[in-house]
Parts: sequence; structure tokens; C-alpha cells
Amino acid sequence: MIISLLVLSSSAVAQRADIIIMNNGDHITGEIKKMQYNLVTFKTDDAGTLNIKWDKIRHLISTDIFEVDLVDGRSYYGTLDTTYSSRQMVVKSNNETKYLFKKYVVKIVPIKETFWDILDGYIKIGFNFTKSTDTGQFTLGGNTKYRTKHGNTELNLNSIISFRNEQQTSKRQDITISYQRFLENKWLAGASIGLEQNTELGIQLRAITNVLGGYGIIQSNQDIFYGMLGFSVNRENFTDTAESSTNLEGLLALNYQLFIYDAPKASLSTDIVAYPGLTDWGRVRVNYNITLSWEIIIDLFWELSGYYSYDNKPTNNASSNDYYINTAFKFEF
Repeated sequence: MIISLLVLSSSAVAQRADIIIMNNGDHITGEIKKMQYNLVTFKTDDAGTLNIKWDKIRHLISTDIFEVDLVDGRSYYGTLDTTYSSRQMVVKSNNETKYLFKKYVVKIVPIKETFWDILDGYIKIGFNFTKSTDTGQFTLGGNTKYRTKHGNTELNLNSIISFRNEQQTSKRQDITISYQRFLENKWLAGASIGLEQNTELGIQLRAITNVLGGYGIIQSNQDIFYGMLGFSVNRENFTDTAESSTNLEGLLALNYQLFIYDAPKASLSTDIVAYPGLTDWGRVRVNYNITLSWEIIIDLFWELSGYYSYDNKPTNNASSNDYYINTAFKFEF
């Protein structure tokens, strides 16, 4: 029993072996979780999780392996150490030692060994109801990411169920698992599979497989802007007919993210995806999403989100467009 306690204690200490040296000379011991959008997330035993501005830090020290990304798309892997200059940081690997100017560093991510250490994500839930019209809406969402040295695997879930009096319940639900492979010079390649339901547009079930490539147009400490191009194959089952169809479509996507790291933390994420039909020539589908969130307390966010979906060739009794605006609470882990 004593040996087990000693092992657990030594393991906990090992997880808190990273050091931050502030510009004023203060030393803080803990665990570097990440650096992104000019903010270092640092977990300590006594003060909880701290969010420290990147320009307030003189040095980072850690014997763990990190991925360090630069604004021009280059990535380096190794441990972190001090240097004589407060404007630089050191990344050490078995083969070389790199001196990098801190102002060009846009992301620092630990490369962990265990599944639970790598896992990152959030869950959100919301509900609203109006008695005078007997209308209500329930929302549920979740996201988890598994980041490795070469790529990122992501699971995303969204569910929006709306009801009014005795009218038929409207449902918009989707679940997607995707993988992105990081290439040199801000290029990426990826694939995803997913299921969708949107009764407002007459879609009972849509199974989708996407293959795409992308490029980081902007990658800075304040924002990220990606463009992507690829192909999509889907099979659709409709709410008003027993028939189904299989379609090949093009895929054009733009994604923009903005982060404000001054307290309270806030972020904006927006993306638009167009699916021009190839086998069903002339058909165009468009999905637009926008999410604004800001932190209430540590790791708990209030979120305002919305979407707009358009299909210029809906099924017989379905609408050509669907949209919503929603609020929810989101917890990050």
C-alpha cells in the first residue's frame, strides 16, 4: 500500500515538472497544457489552471516532448529549455537544438503517450421553452479531439430538437468523425464519415464520406483561416418517400477562428461549406455555421450559435432552407 502511494505521488510530481519563468523573474511549477492564440494554459497543484499571456513569459522549461508550430507552417518537436534571450525559446531533440523567436510561435502542444492525456474536448447543453406558444427547443453538443504528432482525430456531435404544440417535432442532428493529416508548409489532407438528419429539409438520414485537402491561409496568434477542397459521397433517405439516392458532390469550405485572450476569454468560429452536385448536376447544398462563446468561470462558457442550411433541390414537401439561433452552456475538458 505504501509503495503504491509512493508511486502515485511520484507520478503526480512528474506531471507537474514543467516550469514557467515570468518576465519579472517569478518561477511557477506545473504542467504545460498548450499555448495557442497568445495564451499559455498551465495547470498547477495550488492555484488550479492558469491562463497566462504569451508575452508575459520569459522562458518555458519542460522535459516532455512538444510540437511547436510557427506562423509560416514549420513545426519542430522536442523538449523546451531556456536561452540567454527573452525573445527566443529553445526546442531540443535528439538530433538538433533549435532557437526560435517567440513572436513567430503560434502553437505549442504536448505530445503525450497515453490516450487520456491526449484527449481534449467539450460538452454543451441548452433548453428553452415558451408557454404562450407551447414551443421549445433542446440542444446537445459535444466534441473530442485526439492529437498526435502527425494528425488530429475528431469526433463531433450536435442535436437540435424543436417542438410546437401538437405539430410534428423538427430534428437536426449529426455525428461526424474526421481525421486530418498535417503536411509541410501549412498544408493538410483529411477524410471524414458522418450521419445527418434534418427533417425541415426532408432528410431522414444522410450518410456522408468526405475526402479533402486544405491550406492554412492565415495562421497567427490571434486567428486561423483555412481553405479546403475535395469530394463528397452521400446516400440520402427522405422523410416523404421510401426512395433513396446516392450522390457524388464537390466540396468547397472556408473556416475562420478568432480568439480574444483578455479576461473573459472569448472566441468566434465560423465556417461555410458548399456541395455542388456532380452526379445530380445543378444541385447545390450550402451549410453555414457561426459560434460565439465567452468564459463565465474557468472552463465554463456561455455560447451563442447559429446555422443556415440551403438546398436548391429539396424533396417534394420540404423547405429549401433551414436556420436557427441558440444559446447553451459549454464545459471544456
